[in-house]
Amino acid sequence: MRPNVTKGTRMIGLIKYLAGPGRHNEHTSMRVITGSETIITVASGEALNAENTIALAHEMDLPKAVFGTSFKTAHVFHVSLSLAADEGGIPDAKWAAIAQDYVTRMGFTGDGGKASSRWVAIHHGTSTGGNDHIHIAVSMIREDGSRWSQHQDLPRTQKACEEIEKTHGLRITYGEFAERGYHPKEKERARAQGAPERDSERLQRAVRAASTASLEEAEFVRRLRRSGVLIRPRYAMDNPEQIVGYSVALKPPTRAERPVWFGGGRLAKDLTLPKLREGWGASPESGPAALLEWQAAATGKRMVTAGREARVPTAEEWQKYTAEVGELYEQIRTAPLDNPALWAQVARETSGAFAAWSIRTEATPGPLAETAKALSRSAQLRRFPPRTEHAPMPSAKGAGMLLMQTAVGPSTVAGHALLLAQLRNTMKAMYDMHHAAGRLHEAERIRVAATDGLATVRSSLQADSNTHKNALTTSSRDATRDPASAPAAAPAAVLEREQAPAQTHETPSGNTTEATQVLDPELQEIQRLAALSFPISVSRPPTGTHLNALTPQPSPNRPRQEKDKGRGR
Repeated sequence: MRPNVTKGTRMIGLIKYLAGPGRHNEHTSMRVITGSETIITVASGEALNAENTIALAHEMDLPKAVFGTSFKTAHVFHVSLSLAADEGGIPDAKWAAIAQDYVTRMGFTGDGGKASSRWVAIHHGTSTGGNDHIHIAVSMIREDGSRWSQHQDLPRTQKACEEIEKTHGLRITYGEFAERGYHPKEKERARAQGAPERDSERLQRAVRAASTASLEEAEFVRRLRRSGVLIRPRYAMDNPEQIVGYSVALKPPTRAERPVWFGGGRLAKDLTLPKLREGWGASPESGPAALLEWQAAATGKRMVTAGREARVPTAEEWQKYTAEVGELYEQIRTAPLDNPALWAQVARETSGAFAAWSIRTEATPGPLAETAKALSRSAQLRRFPPRTEHAPMPSAKGAGMLLMQTAVGPSTVAGHALLLAQLRNTMKAMYDMHHAAGRLHEAERIRVAATDGLATVRSSLQADSNTHKNALTTSSRDATRDPASAPAAAPAAVLEREQAPAQTHETPSGNTTEATQVLDPELQEIQRLAALSFPISVSRPPTGTHLNALTPQPSPNRPRQEKDKGRGR
């Protein structure tokens, strides 16, 4: 929540402005939502009009008129409390509670034996930038004619807002985790083009996907170019062969338009080139190889080479990297809360995995994109500490590679569903961390993404599983009558057959077919997946209560393991 404090000498001018149409006619449904007990002219919830606005202003200035108090400095205190545009709006009742909390923390309500000040909170819709907000007008002349102290009022306001964010479950604006803002013109440009999101949002997701899926810098450059993103390097001023940064842009729809470039640090605090390099392995060959790819990108030439981004992941890689995400969850679920750099790294990789999945499968931003966005907020720290070496730990980077390089299809639905379950466990750990630290708004954002957003993805995978299961059953029956009619084996099934001893299965008629030999292992895996159930059923926890809200529920066919107990912190 962002406060903006101003002071003046004309109470009637301020109230008339707040009750009026605004500078750009942006004020709508102007109404009082709460105020001090001494305000009786306008009731809470009452709309403001020309008549009661003047009466309200005079009532606010009554202590000054009664006591004839004269000050050389301003005696009208005005603060606007605003949410970020993408936070949406909140009900008047909650705004009223926030306003009451703010004036109490600022000492306007007469605590400590002092007289109270007159104040009123007014709501009139969103700003031109789409921010839901309220205005609080206060008379700095107390009911007994004394003056409210302005000493350190701005730091006090900031501290009050930080405490209010935690108390009322709002997004933490000035905590350890802080994301980049955006210029209002970006939103205007997206609206004018009819785009579903801002360019910077699409680019941030693409960079997260490519950086997470890559093991080295050259691969990162190639992945971005393969995804259709324009990328150019920024060279050191004293060394034309030293890359110190980069910029990215979307391809303009027409040649007449120029691309709009964004630096990595402008997209997100954790996407600067130095921060990305911390996640890639360095070798004597990686530097020259990366320089060649950067130069090719800068001049519009073809990619110098093709790496692992150009091939399909193997069955062994699916098994390895899916298990690694599970190992990551087991480690971080007991990680200390006072290590924000570690949590930011986990959030960055998990967000990148969902971003890779979104880039691969979503033509327009969907639940995967929203999940990546929700997690990306936890990947950005206000101040990143100096890098420290620590013991190697499991990573979600391999999951990013799998999801970016494999389309969801009949042969991969089981792998995608199992990997989704592991990633959602990691989100559960992120939820626990934010909730235990009192960042209820961030915890709620992750909860919504894990339960509501990914429910659509899970349902789609289960539907694909059932469809493919029925298709395999039909194919097996057809193969009994005519083995030549069986479809070609899926890649995963072929790998399974090549790595396992051949098995044969008898049909009801007693005949053994090659089709059932190839397809049954995959059919059994999908049937096993269909028998599993990992729904997340969560209700919003009350303030001060820590719950294992995102713990996957046990299947009726699988009793809860003893190690599931005591996972909350």
